[in-house]
Amino acid sequence: SFFDAVNEFSKPVIYVSGDHDENFVFSTQLPENFIVLDKNNVEYVYNNFAFCNENYKDLDFNKTNILLLHGNIDNTRDLDYVDINNHLNRGFDYIALGHVHTHKKYKSGKNIFAYSGSLFSNGFDETGEKGYIKLEIDDKNILALEFCPFKTRKYVICECDISNLNTNREIIDKIEEGLASLSVQFQDIVRVVLKGSVSEDCEKSLPLILNKFSNYFHFEIEDKTTFKIDIEKVKKEKLSFKYEFISLVEASDMDEENKRIICEIGLKALKGEDIL
Repeated sequence: SFFDAVNEFSKPVIYVSGDHDENFVFSTQLPENFIVLDKNNVEYVYNNFAFCNENYKDLDFNKTNILLLHGNIDNTRDLDYVDINNHLNRGFDYIALGHVHTHKKYKSGKNIFAYSGSLFSNGFDETGEKGYIKLEIDDKNILALEFCPFKTRKYVICECDISNLNTNREIIDKIEEGLASLSVQFQDIVRVVLKGSVSEDCEKSLPLILNKFSNYFHFEIEDKTTFKIDIEKVKKEKLSFKYEFISLVEASDMDEENKRIICEIGLKALKGEDIL
């Protein structure tokens, strides 16, 4: 469990509440090295380092002072907006930020502050590297501020334009090319987005393509391709459902764009493909 990891870590683990913790109550006896900063306990001192939360008052400038904040300093419309200007030039040697799940570093005058981001992605809306910040301070001087990627699986979105491709083999090769360019690993959680315009005769079998990538931890395909409809070719296919369908659509009083969209959906349905 989390607290087993805290016990094994042995060094202090300092906690400040965030927007997901409003109604959270610790239901177990906390490890001695798990330090909770709240309204009643605003500071924790460790080896001449003073860790404070937003309720700090007076600082001891003989110590290295680090402020721990949870909130959004960029978006004033966020319910958890924090005005960072209220905490700058107050004597903090570093400000550690939580809430935003992406690593971001800032500097304002002599003030340095950063989001470490989350250790793990929570979904396809949080792609990219996740990790933590390693900070080295000596005598109130920051020697190093390094983002350290957390070596675990990550969410990846790979967009592939398959315009003018006609076979499953060509599509698979295109996907593999895209995955390689993003350095995707087998343990990753992958969504491939197929884009572009393909011929209605393209032999695109999503089950077959998915099976090719079954060795990934999770692999899914989102098909956003559109058909290139050769109307003149379809018109020559007399006595076919496609011909009858296209003829009915063309005879309607809809505008040309709506005719195109309906033709694409209809032809896709006639091929037995998912139209949602």
